[in-house]
Amino acid sequence: MRHSVRRNPHLVLRFIERETSPVARPGPLVVLWRWRYEAMLLVGGPAVVGVAVRAAGPAVTIVAGSLVGLLVLLWPQARREVAGRFWCVVTPHRVRKACAEALIVSRRGKLPVILRTRPEPFGERLWVWCRAGTSPGDLERARDLIAAACWLAHGVRIARDPHRTSVVIVDVLRRAGRPVPGEPAETGERALTRFRP
Repeated sequence: MRHSVRRNPHLVLRFIERETSPVARPGPLVVLWRWRYEAMLLVGGPAVVGVAVRAAGPAVTIVAGSLVGLLVLLWPQARREVAGRFWCVVTPHRVRKACAEALIVSRRGKLPVILRTRPEPFGERLWVWCRAGTSPGDLERARDLIAAACWLAHGVRIARDPHRTSVVIVDVLRRAGRPVPGEPAETGERALTRFRP
């Protein structure tokens, strides 16, 4: 007697969606660029430890590493700096994932390019270049989705760079109560224009 197989419509839809996805797969150089910090840490970390063990010995290396770790844990400024750098590595991946889920892609399936990420008192600031076929309005419409994709974010603010129409500034707001630069921006920076669709 044959058993009937129950089909899960959600799995079928996910399979069709995955196979017909408009998001292009990145090439090897793009993957290496997107994961450059993780690759450097994976290769550079053991290399630094190996050089330190050869130069000073294992005991001194363990003590020095423990002291650096303890310093980072106990000194609030160092802890904030390490946490800020951590989020500057994680946030671009999450913004790219949100863009892929919101289908903010060109006709060839290319995602917007994240040019730079910088830690700020309120969270992170990203400069995103919209390729031909995408616009700042696409990012504005997906603001809630981007905020949800960025872990522990309270919100996202989207602003246009007034001098480059294809560049969008995405502020990921992580720390409540911290000042967010408004219009005009802080001294030394170009003024941001709030996006109006």
